[in-house]
Amino acid sequence: MLIDTHAHLNFEDYNIDREKVIKRCQIKEMAVINVGAQLETSMLAVRLAENHHNMYAAVGLHPIHVFDEEFDYYDFRAIINNKVVAVGETGFDYYHLTFNRGCAQELLTSEVIAEQKRVFLEHIRLAKEKDLALICHGRNGLEKRNAYNDILEILVAEKVERAVIHCFGGDVATAREIVKRGYYLGIDGPVTFTKKAEELQRVVKEMPLDHLLIETDCPFLAPEPHRGKRNEPIYVEYVAEKIAELKGISKAEVIEQTWQNAKYLFRL
Repeated sequence: MLIDTHAHLNFEDYNIDREKVIKRCQIKEMAVINVGAQLETSMLAVRLAENHHNMYAAVGLHPIHVFDEEFDYYDFRAIINNKVVAVGETGFDYYHLTFNRGCAQELLTSEVIAEQKRVFLEHIRLAKEKDLALICHGRNGLEKRNAYNDILEILVAEKVERAVIHCFGGDVATAREIVKRGYYLGIDGPVTFTKKAEELQRVVKEMPLDHLLIETDCPFLAPEPHRGKRNEPIYVEYVAEKIAELKGISKAEVIEQTWQNAKYLFRL
C-alpha cells in the first residue's frame, strides 16, 4: 500500500479544500500520517485520523515553535488515542534560530538550542511512556553543528528504539550512522529535483530500502513535476518512482517495502 508517512493536512493551507484533498487520497487507496507542529495542529491531526479510516496522527511541538508555545506534557499526552502512532515532530532546527528575546545573537543561539533539546527530551519521555515511535526533525544551518548528528547522539543516549529522521537532508556518512543504529530515513520531494539533490540521491542509492520511508511534508517540498506548488499526499508516488529509478528496481517494490517499513515502525 502507498503511504505518506509525513503530511500536514492539519495545516491551514488546506482549510478551503481539505476534504477534496482527502478524497483524492481515498481514491488512491493510500494511507496518510498527519503530523502535529503545535498543540492545535496536533489536535486536528487526531480528529482527521478519527474521522478517516486511512489516516493516522502524530502529536508534537516542532522545534521552531519552542518559544511560541510551551510544551505541556500532559496536554499532549491527553490527546493520544489509538489512532496516534508517533510523537513528534521534534528535534533540532539550526536554520530557524532567530527569536526576538532581547539577547545578543551568541546567547540567543545557545538559548534556542538548549530549549530545543529540553523539549526534544520531553517528547522522548512521552514516546516511551506511550510506546510510540518518534518523528525527528533536523535541519542544518550552523557552520559547526550538524543537526542530524546531534539528534542521533540523543536517540542513542536515551535508548530510543523506534524513530525516523524525517525529511533527511544530511550526507551519506551521517545516513549510514543513523541506519546502523536501526533508525529510519524519511525521503521527500527534493530527491526528485534536478539541481542540488546529488547528495540526497547518493543517500538513497547507498542506504538499504528496508530503512527508508517515503513522505511529502506537504504542503511543502512538492516533487517534480509539481515543484513550487502546494504539495499533497498523493504526490508521494513521485518520491517512490525516483527511489525506484535510483535503485534500479520497480516502483511497486518501493511502495511495498516502504509500506512494510511504516507498518513496523508505527505499528499500523
